[in-house]
Amino acid sequence: MSDGSASVPVSVIVLTKDEEVNIRPCLESLAWADEVIVVDSGSRDRTTTLAAETRKDVRLFSHSFQDFGDQRNWALDNTQPRNDWILFVDADERITTACAQAIRKAIAAPGATVGFYLCNRYIFLGRWIRHCTLYPSWQLRLLKKGQVRFRKEGHGQREVTDGPLAYIREPYDHHGLSKGVSEWIARHNVYSSQEVELLLRLRREPIEWAKVFGPDPVDRRRSLKRLAARMPCRALFRFLYMYVVRGGFLDGKPGLVFCRLRMSHEIHIVVKLREAERA
Repeated sequence: MSDGSASVPVSVIVLTKDEEVNIRPCLESLAWADEVIVVDSGSRDRTTTLAAETRKDVRLFSHSFQDFGDQRNWALDNTQPRNDWILFVDADERITTACAQAIRKAIAAPGATVGFYLCNRYIFLGRWIRHCTLYPSWQLRLLKKGQVRFRKEGHGQREVTDGPLAYIREPYDHHGLSKGVSEWIARHNVYSSQEVELLLRLRREPIEWAKVFGPDPVDRRRSLKRLAARMPCRALFRFLYMYVVRGGFLDGKPGLVFCRLRMSHEIHIVVKLREAERA
């Protein structure tokens, strides 16, 4: 719990909806941050009540959710963060002490950098499943105020900026199934529909082979996604890539279960993609 005397000059924005399971441990992991802002999108549980109880100085806002890019942009425009550096955190994520220290170090001497990519450790069935989650997978989460915007990209978002970006390699923890498998399936049913829209667009874009084999991990991942959009048997390929090539078998039973869940998600994408193409 924070008394408002946290010393790292970062404004953390937490996006929530029905997160009473997650909001308290999430905010407790942010006790080091100078400011915490919660942007809720219509929770019907005790999310906002627990947020106010957990951190007395939390600032609460409400905005209807359209997509992640829109929600992040709305938060940047309407919550008046008091610090130059802003960190986006989801309620099912926990910023570890080591990650917080890395953030402190990064913003102390950022140079011309206007944003930092972070990666997460995916916690599933009580353990970090390192291999089959394609660790490290990068997202721009820490940014300088006024220098970065977001746009919708599939079910997620993509940063828009002309400034230089860098990486913070100390991971935070992501508890993606903290609300249970049924909620995960329902959420990914929505995600699969949004991914179809993205795949139809990516199929029309050229594959940048130089970036596929290039040194930048974000450019490489985005270029590979264009390649994957054209790939047959993508559900089976996804399973074999995660479980065999990336070593998901080393993650034990949690790794096998997770790979099967991801394969089922890919099957839904393929079926919805064929439906869209026929339409």
